[in-house]
Amino acid sequence: MATARAVNDKRRQVFKHALEKPYTTVWPSSSTEAQTEILNDLCIALHPLSSYFAHTRRVSKAQHRRTRRRTSKNNTNTTSISTAHDQLSDPELKGKKMLDFVCIGINSTTRALERQAQRSTLHANDLALVIVCKGDVEPQLVAHFPGLAHAARSAKNDSVRREDKLRLVGVAAGAEQRLAQAVGQHRVSVLGIRAGHAELDVIVEKAQSGCSVPSVPWIGIQRGDPVFHPVCVRELQT
Repeated sequence: MATARAVNDKRRQVFKHALEKPYTTVWPSSSTEAQTEILNDLCIALHPLSSYFAHTRRVSKAQHRRTRRRTSKNNTNTTSISTAHDQLSDPELKGKKMLDFVCIGINSTTRALERQAQRSTLHANDLALVIVCKGDVEPQLVAHFPGLAHAARSAKNDSVRREDKLRLVGVAAGAEQRLAQAVGQHRVSVLGIRAGHAELDVIVEKAQSGCSVPSVPWIGIQRGDPVFHPVCVRELQT
């Protein structure tokens, strides 16, 4: 009598054919050298943010300890701590100012691009560069960024679009940990940069010259003669 394992081993192999999705989103192209250079420059430029966040955590912990004691003496100390919060060192003050030009995290960067896609003119809060740690996160968490970045550009009229600096750069594995250390956070999967900061503008210019423009062919196109593309079929063994 044949065992269950023997029957399973003799099971007939089945091949299934899967057609390529017609609306596959392609990430903007950039060389490995350009990605590495942009990432290295960002880790150096964003270091003041780490100093500022470390300062705010120290102050927050001190205030929390004082509020737990509920004495008049400690209430006075809480006031002095709040005053000390305003007395930042040079790196901490630099990081506080830089925070106005940086958008940290998937959700905050997504919301910034959504607002940008609703404006037909350039705005001071527009993102000029979006860094996505593609190699460190699940693809479905960041799959919307190419389409959203293209929508943010295509919302502008032709004359304004030529001045739009927005670039989307997907970087390899290991970038998330490096950015988190530079910023002083536990995790940084996505980072958005706004124009207007001298050190960050240099990095934005490098991204402009080394990375292609985010583009999704079926968004914002004009009707015309149809363009046919070869069909891609994958064979899956089950």
